[in-house]
Amino acid sequence: MPHCPERRRWLKSILRRLRAERPRIAIEVVEDKTREGCWPTYLRCLEAASGASYHLVLQDDITFCKDFVGAVAEVINARPRQLISLFTNSPAVYKARRRSETWIQDCAAAGPAVIWPRESITDFLEWQETHIATTLPWDDLRVSMWSIKTSKPIFATVPSLTQHLGFNTSLLGLNSRSKVATWYVGDKRSGLGIDWSQGFRAPARDRTQIRFEAWRYYQSEASPA
Repeated sequence: MPHCPERRRWLKSILRRLRAERPRIAIEVVEDKTREGCWPTYLRCLEAASGASYHLVLQDDITFCKDFVGAVAEVINARPRQLISLFTNSPAVYKARRRSETWIQDCAAAGPAVIWPRESITDFLEWQETHIATTLPWDDLRVSMWSIKTSKPIFATVPSLTQHLGFNTSLLGLNSRSKVATWYVGDKRSGLGIDWSQGFRAPARDRTQIRFEAWRYYQSEASPA
């Protein structure tokens, strides 16, 4: 879990709720004490996965539904080999809701809560080291480029099981009211028992594209030593 000291109150709430549901849950808090920035901190979070089969990266400015840990297990069981975001602000959610479906396919990796299979972490880290310039500061852009270039889709749950609390307190000044979930299940509603088979094979797709200028950070081959 990447963490900045200014968000200590939110972090304490997250840890308290997770441990209330699963007292022996393994949690690694990766603190950005020296202001390295979002990508170096996210990288250290992925490297902390060790031998776990799945790794859930949570930002420190979120809230989540009741029975969250159990709901995460059900989501993993539905898509065991794919990256899953438990948050999305995509307008494709509206189409999924009209069709009573519980997934959308994202073209980007929304940062607040992402489930990583262990093998995907290894694949992503090796790929980005070769193909992404070291100067790219944003983890979500790195993951999105990897997803696009390697044809590894990212799926988001409908509804979102997490909500972004820090949309107006960005440490980089990137504040926006659009950075909240299109449809959040709610703090007081359980995330258990949602039928994750609905819309599984052909989910609605988010059509948001990476900005053209961001692709300057992509390199098709490794830079010469």
